[in-house]
Amino acid sequence: MDYLPIVAVVFSIISLILMLFLWKRLEEKTLSKLNVLGSELNSGLETIYEDLDPIIKANSRAMGAISSLSDDTKQDKAIERRLGQDLIAQNEDVVEIIRMAFPRVSEYIDDHPEAVTKLMPRLNTLLSDPEARKRLNLGTFSGSDL
Repeated sequence: MDYLPIVAVVFSIISLILMLFLWKRLEEKTLSKLNVLGSELNSGLETIYEDLDPIIKANSRAMGAISSLSDDTKQDKAIERRLGQDLIAQNEDVVEIIRMAFPRVSEYIDDHPEAVTKLMPRLNTLLSDPEARKRLNLGTFSGSDL
């Protein structure tokens, strides 16, 4: 009788049992190691959050400061706009000069009256030049009348 197939089957069964035993042992070690790593990761994350807490608070304070600067900028723009509107209302002749000298700029000033405060020094310089007054047909008007 030939024992070779029987021996092969027995060795296969023993190999299979040994493989299952080693697999189960490896699985237990892996799960144990993963649990340890998970707890270490959680404690590490808690440490990181504790370390980041002062930075987060400082960032909040900085954002608050930036927000207050933005409020100041909005107030400055609102004041400039109202100042421009008042200047235009009080000096309609200046607005007419701007319309004659700078037609496209006058369209912009209609939409953005705060720009008139930036244009006044340039207009004053232009009107103090006799040649420019002639080109604009302004006659004896002087820039100091602004």
